[in-house]
Amino acid sequence: MKTLLASASLVFLTMGLAVGQDDEAVKKDKELLKGIWKIESFESSQGNKEDFVGATIEFKADGSAEFTKDNDTKKATFTINPAGKPKEIDLKPEGKDESMLGIYRVEKEMLTICIVEGQGNARPNEFAAKDRNVLVKFKKVSK
Repeated sequence: MKTLLASASLVFLTMGLAVGQDDEAVKKDKELLKGIWKIESFESSQGNKEDFVGATIEFKADGSAEFTKDNDTKKATFTINPAGKPKEIDLKPEGKDESMLGIYRVEKEMLTICIVEGQGNARPNEFAAKDRNVLVKFKKVSK
């Protein structure tokens, strides 16, 4: 009985540490994402879409985001999973029931997001503009 209790305690302690590490990873990556990012390139399977270049997205620490293009702002919320391989991001536009599923990576002042178009489609597993995936590259805006 003591062995069973000790084993159960170890399992719960390990689970608690893993959750704590996940929370820390989420906080760390939210801090990396926080701020304004300007679109450098926007590519779908049909090719580059120049009309999105220059638009911005601002990620905030509270899990909200604002996409601005031509003085028109759309609001969303986002969640991330930095433990995913590759790292995962879900963007949920305000007023919508479903999230857009994607992956992300941050390299210095560059952010790359690959997101699937349309609801009910599988999350991308690579950074490529193919099938229904859109590849967006952002550069951090200095304040």
